Amino acid sequence: MDRVTLTVCLLFIVFFTVGCGSEQETSLDEDHQVIDETPEEPDVEVDEETKEDQTTDSIEEEESLMEESESVGETEPVEDEEKRDDIGDYSVYMGGEMLETEDQIIIYGESNLLPGARIFGEILVGDEDDLVFFNDTSEIVQENGEFYIELDNHNLGEETIVRVRFHFDGQQDQAIIRHYGDRGQNLEGPYIYRHQGQVGGGNPQNIFNQAMVVASFEPSEEKAIRHFREANWHPIPEDMGDVRVWIEVDEINNDGEFYYLQGRSNLSEGATIFVSFGNRGRQDETRILPDGSFYLKVPYEYKEDSSFTIRFDPSHFTQWNETQERYGSRGQKLVGNLVVPDKYSDKQFIETYIEQESTTIDVPDNVELTIDGSEVTMLVPDNVLFDFDEYELKSSSKETLEEIGETLKNSFNKKDFDIVIYGHTDNIGNDQYNLDLSKKRADEVRDYLEDQLDSSEVTFTTEGLGADRPIASNDTEEGQAKNRRVEIVINLK
Repeated sequence: MDRVTLTVCLLFIVFFTVGCGSEQETSLDEDHQVIDETPEEPDVEVDEETKEDQTTDSIEEEESLMEESESVGETEPVEDEEKRDDIGDYSVYMGGEMLETEDQIIIYGESNLLPGARIFGEILVGDEDDLVFFNDTSEIVQENGEFYIELDNHNLGEETIVRVRFHFDGQQDQAIIRHYGDRGQNLEGPYIYRHQGQVGGGNPQNIFNQAMVVASFEPSEEKAIRHFREANWHPIPEDMGDVRVWIEVDEINNDGEFYYLQGRSNLSEGATIFVSFGNRGRQDETRILPDGSFYLKVPYEYKEDSSFTIRFDPSHFTQWNETQERYGSRGQKLVGNLVVPDKYSDKQFIETYIEQESTTIDVPDNVELTIDGSEVTMLVPDNVLFDFDEYELKSSSKETLEEIGETLKNSFNKKDFDIVIYGHTDNIGNDQYNLDLSKKRADEVRDYLEDQLDSSEVTFTTEGLGADRPIASNDTEEGQAKNRRVEIVINLK
């Protein structure tokens, strides 16, 4: 066989193989019911300019089809949600609002936590050591830092605490643990508290940092929206953690149901203190907060010549190991005039007596009073102060404000406090108009109270919030009336 004949044979074999392959591929397509019915086009010579025009037409047609396909369907394309600039910062932010419904408590939260962080929502009724109701769940933080939590509503009609926590005493993704630390040791800022893990006692490996926001409320028939706020911390004592312990109580108030004690100490964060009243035993306990402050709540009972006793016992089983190491497991490192030796052992502890001198906070019948730690709120309905859609005080409102002014002057042991006056409206009308109206109303109340108080002792701030923070549904006239209000918030420092 010569070279020409060999070349022809090889070409024949190649063409035959390609043809068989095409037939096999077509058969496979038919088995899958995917049939290309496009007719073959004859080979036509096309000049370069024509090719370019055809390519441009093809691209435009393809883009048109893509736009058309995107416009077809039940939903529009979703735009990327705006992210915070500080996502992942160690200085953590957590906020949002809580909506109470008949069946649920719903939390719409926002944060700068890393996406994938696990957030825990909790409802507590009663003391943590004697819970009447507890419910919790966890959710994942989204790409923009937001989170959404649903909790069953207990409908018990008792004071309710709602907490949102980001902590490491539970399940967290490994990437989250690497970023913030296995015990949250990298967390910073005003939302950070230390806490003891559920299992393992008070040893150092069981003490965690957590970010937390808390809201408390008394349930009512009219369901409300409430907001989580940043804590108002004191400056940290320079001698915090010193073995020469001091404990001061700044305020003792009562509302006829409870005594509320708020104070400060140089005890280290997490140290447990106890309070008793009269001859009764321990009636409340709490841990020292990050700034040395503490808040205690004791059932009200009228007793003359009775005092509150506050005690710090390093040997008590609730104390963390680090607290016992700092002050001695038997209190042997404690010094100062508050140290008391135990009668039956070689232990010693801190004890201080606080004279009762409790002042009842009296407010007019048409004003609602709430006390939450160092924050006292007087809620004044809008119709008590103003005519509808007006911001000048009614003449009849001045008697109410005079009574509030007398309470501010006489009901607090310490005169150095801040007052923030918030104006609120319902959702009727233009948003900007409502903001302006609520600010003018808050300013009117401030001006009237300033005339009654020594401005050198009190700092006033006003803020108009419009319809942004309703406490009732705006779907009913009754709810709208409740949302039209002025709140006088006293921050006891």
